[in-house]
Amino acid sequence: MNVSLTDALRDVVDERLRSGLYGNASEYVRELIRRDEEATRQLRAIYQNGIDSGESVPMSDDDWAALRAVAARSPAPRQA
Repeated sequence: MNVSLTDALRDVVDERLRSGLYGNASEYVRELIRRDEEATRQLRAIYQNGIDSGESVPMSDDDWAALRAVAARSPAPRQA
């Protein structure tokens, strides 16, 4: 299998290889695929838990206020 990468993505791979965590690009790609598979399994489980949790109910003003309070305490996302 061959994969074509942009220069920017090739730089990312090269950086990971220089870190010493991976012996070659194939090891890094395999690790990314394993992580993707695990994330997909977790997301499906979360989705199924939501389905199994019962009938949905509309959010109240108090629910929205609590959600906003949690969001206000969360750190701002980092910009690239």
